Amino acid sequence: MEIYNNIFCISKPDLTSGDPHSDSVKERPVMSEAAYNHYVGRIPHVRVRKGGGPGCPALLNYDQIRTDIKQRIFEKYGDVKQYSRRNRLQELIQPDHKASKYFSDFLFDDDTNIKSDRQVEYNANATILNAIANYYTELKGRNKRLSKRTSGIWDLISDAVNSLDTNRYPHSLPTHPLRLQDKFKNYLQHGYFHLIHKGNKNANARKTSDAVERLIISLYCMDNLPFGTWVYDNYLQFLSGKLIIVDKESGLCFDRDDFFDDEKGTYITISRSTVWNIINNPANAIIIDRLRNNRIDHITQNTPYNHRKLPQYSLSKISMDDRTLSRKTIDGKWLNAYMAFDVLSDAVISCVHSTDSPSVSMVWDCFRSMFHTINQHGLVWPGEVEVENHLMSDISEDLNAMFNYVTFCAPGLSRSKRAEHKIKSKKYGDEKKHQVGIGRWNQKGAYKTKSENKDEDYKQPRIPVETLVAEDRESIHRFNHSPHPNQKMFPGKTRWQVLVENMNPDLSRPQKHKLFRYMGVRTETSIRNNDFATVMYEKYAIDNQGAIARLKPHNYNVEAYYVPDPDGNIGEVYLYQGDTFITKATKIERYNEAKMERTEKDEQIRTTQAKRQAHFFKTEKDGIIEKVTRKMELITPVDYTDIPVDIIVPQPIEEKLTDEEYMKRLMDDYGGSWASDKAINDI
Repeated sequence: MEIYNNIFCISKPDLTSGDPHSDSVKERPVMSEAAYNHYVGRIPHVRVRKGGGPGCPALLNYDQIRTDIKQRIFEKYGDVKQYSRRNRLQELIQPDHKASKYFSDFLFDDDTNIKSDRQVEYNANATILNAIANYYTELKGRNKRLSKRTSGIWDLISDAVNSLDTNRYPHSLPTHPLRLQDKFKNYLQHGYFHLIHKGNKNANARKTSDAVERLIISLYCMDNLPFGTWVYDNYLQFLSGKLIIVDKESGLCFDRDDFFDDEKGTYITISRSTVWNIINNPANAIIIDRLRNNRIDHITQNTPYNHRKLPQYSLSKISMDDRTLSRKTIDGKWLNAYMAFDVLSDAVISCVHSTDSPSVSMVWDCFRSMFHTINQHGLVWPGEVEVENHLMSDISEDLNAMFNYVTFCAPGLSRSKRAEHKIKSKKYGDEKKHQVGIGRWNQKGAYKTKSENKDEDYKQPRIPVETLVAEDRESIHRFNHSPHPNQKMFPGKTRWQVLVENMNPDLSRPQKHKLFRYMGVRTETSIRNNDFATVMYEKYAIDNQGAIARLKPHNYNVEAYYVPDPDGNIGEVYLYQGDTFITKATKIERYNEAKMERTEKDEQIRTTQAKRQAHFFKTEKDGIIEKVTRKMELITPVDYTDIPVDIIVPQPIEEKLTDEEYMKRLMDDYGGSWASDKAINDI
């Protein structure tokens, strides 16, 4: 329930929310959703607001609702009319003596006080904001009891503030709920000082003249783009009191006293030439052109820009953008294209078409088409991609993974995006030369075409989609194989020759296992028989038996990524398990099992499969040798602790000596010398 345009209303959620199967009247809805729609359809004038999104529900005039519905409302909520009998906010307003003292004692930098009428205004703002704090708490509690969201509370508070008698409460609070909410938050944070209008501090002449300049520029930059003479007349009417100027964002009115010259004792009057000088001041002209002119024209004509030169190598940078072809289909639809250009060579390396609006899906199709072109002609993968922000921001992480550098351009800024220039070159070059109806009705000279709205005799031709696509592809082929625009740098070379012959040597061929994960089609599958995975009803054999070791324990489920060729065929897939790359899998070809019918190709396929099986069994055998000990025996150890140990007495070793050795040892034992005696005997 709320007050809307001084009408007590009940919202659609109040009528249709609840459990229809509940036994309690207070928990059941007043009426079903279908009954509500039928009722509003039969009696449309009962609805005072259709509603539009969160916090803005549809509202019905309570006084015009049928009696039986009012009875059910009473049974669920009680007497709801109590909310319409009084302004609860007004009842919560209490005098704030601290605010009165603060504003009366406040001094500006020039030691001047706040004017008395401003003190009354600021004091009224403070007392109402204090009441809003209590009212907000009260509304939150009520909505919680009614199981309602708090998103529409500030609409109620704003209606209550706007319904206050301004003669009794001469406040200057904003009328819009969002502005009022911001005002309330700043008041809670900064206190009374936030309520003081900052313009009151501008007491010197310089600041006063700045205020006049600001007002003149603001009047000149209004939405209706007034003439300078209108601005001059509006300013004089404002000073005379015949015109009130309001800041629509804050809800505050401009105060004439802020434009009063205390020294001269009169309002600051200006001449028409002064208005002209303010508007045409070079510093002000920049601001005025930004606000009165459209953003694209302002940036392209009156702002600094980067001065660049082309790269030295092709595919160092590509630029992508969408465009709408100049001719309609038979159904009266526009055919859209998304294109990728090489910056150095101007060559188109990818283009996809659709009658739908450009989308992220169309972007991925363009990337896949570009991959096929690069893969087919043996080109390197681009190092940098230049794209528009509004379409590509959601896939920025994927782009950063696919390219070394990613450059985002603001939409519509043709000066910075290379693709814009190249689309224009192709459109007004090859297309205009070979097709009819190329141009725009709002352009001039050769860029202009006829319009059905202004020329009744002219009927724009309608062409089948297939024909439009075929003609555009023919145009791309002619465009790519036409002479490069910079013949001084590349004499006698076409755009395609420049692309192929000047590739950046620091770039590499496309890494399919990385690219397919982002641009490819994803499907879930599993590795079977340690050999293959099934994707789109076809079997794909893994390229490396060792890749099985990368799988998680007891988990053969994988994600397969692939990019079909232009004919829809899938030659290879790349298998991932989470973030871990497992292996590449190639499509398995079948051979004729009847030997007498086999062709040479069948025999090649059979041989390839036999080699795969031999490789598997060898890997299996090597794994057994490396990780398994084949012959093992399990023996139970014997406990020797209880077995007695026999004492072994060492036996003397019988030594066998010769006669000479025996006599020598005997003589040594008796203190003689066998060697000396033997020498004497020998003499």
